Amino acid sequence: MNTDTAERDTSLVNEAMDLVGTEQLWSGQLLYTSARLGILERLADDPKSASEIADDLNLHPDRCYRMLRALSHFGVFAEDHDHRFALTPVGELFLPDHPNSVRNDLLIDHSPEWIRSKLHLPDMVREGGPNGFVREFGTEFFDYLEANPEFAEVFNEHMTVRSRRETELVLEALDEYDFSEIGSVCDIGGGHGHLLCHLLETQSHLEGIVLELPSVLAEDDNLWAAKLDVESRCTYEPGDMFESVPRTHAYLMKSVLHDWDDEDCIKILSNVAEASPPDGRLFVVELLVPGPETSHVSKRLDMTMMVFLDGRERTKEEFETLLGRAGWELEETWTPAEGPVRVLEAVRS
Repeated sequence: MNTDTAERDTSLVNEAMDLVGTEQLWSGQLLYTSARLGILERLADDPKSASEIADDLNLHPDRCYRMLRALSHFGVFAEDHDHRFALTPVGELFLPDHPNSVRNDLLIDHSPEWIRSKLHLPDMVREGGPNGFVREFGTEFFDYLEANPEFAEVFNEHMTVRSRRETELVLEALDEYDFSEIGSVCDIGGGHGHLLCHLLETQSHLEGIVLELPSVLAEDDNLWAAKLDVESRCTYEPGDMFESVPRTHAYLMKSVLHDWDDEDCIKILSNVAEASPPDGRLFVVELLVPGPETSHVSKRLDMTMMVFLDGRERTKEEFETLLGRAGWELEETWTPAEGPVRVLEAVRS
């Protein structure tokens, strides 16, 4: 074997091992354990030894030290020659109050709920049938959230952080959109109203409605209308999009349709079409799966939707078909300068 071939084979082996993800699996689980045990917060201010942390948190001293040392290998902590540990800049991103915190991504992606559901992937691909979450926990994901408030709190915060990231991209994509002919907007499944309230903040003539499940709207302290001083123009309406939606000039649906299979999507979109005036508009915010020549996060996220829900990520053509079957016609696609989300604008057909 010549040198070039050996180097190429070594590079391919390293690439394959990266796909195996041994390092990432360990770093994620070690970080998850540190977050659940409160270790990260103990190091937020000053360096500490493993024995100090173990005393504070009632942990096993030797195993605590070995885990901290392993996380030093991953660059989360820095260990000095006195065996004291300090958070590194990347480690600080796992603190709950960091402005760019990724803690909730960690707590979801390495939770028992996420990991145990993924173990059913071979049977799912072999057999079809129920998703991995139903196979593992015997109930649909959203029903599980209702019955498990501690996990629901982590998941809802995870979605809130994600929503904040996406809001900026949506507003950027629609920055030049002319809203002057639209008087009211309903955000279907709009959570606490982060996207809608920020839109109302930029469009002073608009009035808005957030349609969401009663359990979500019960979290009064998290509602954005008061925070952005748009309470006079924003109404929160408890309801179920599978039953009916309010009548407004336009509708927003961000990261909603990818949760559901085609027939459920058509039911939701048909309810929106039924409530919409003849000149009504619909803005669907989703990722779009590109062609086979393009690597894209949507292709990986599609596995999340398959394992935990009955939804899927879709191509532009697939969204166009869904919209058409429910009485809508795709008119325009709005794109931010950067970021994977797209805003599909549809009109009544």
